[in-house]
Amino acid sequence: MATKSGEIVYKIYRALTYGISPLIRLHLRWRRFRGREHPLRWRERLGRPSAPRPAGRLIWIHAVSLGEGLAAIPVIKCCLERRPDVTVLMTTTTTSAL
Repeated sequence: MATKSGEIVYKIYRALTYGISPLIRLHLRWRRFRGREHPLRWRERLGRPSAPRPAGRLIWIHAVSLGEGLAAIPVIKCCLERRPDVTVLMTTTTTSAL
């Protein structure tokens, strides 16, 4: 059961994120204009997927940087060798990691 202070903190968090959401949209559009966001995939940062979720089991690997993306490749290969029935989804925070 959640504590009263935890509920208050959560409500404050929700209010702040809701309040700044227009600024986040403007920031992402500015980044897209400057070439720092993928022109067709920037909406993914707002939680809007560009592709439907595949059926079955999914392994989600998130890499923050190009180095993490490269380091994840052997992990992905190992996962697919052991479990060829799963789909691997790799997400990144930078376009250079693609």
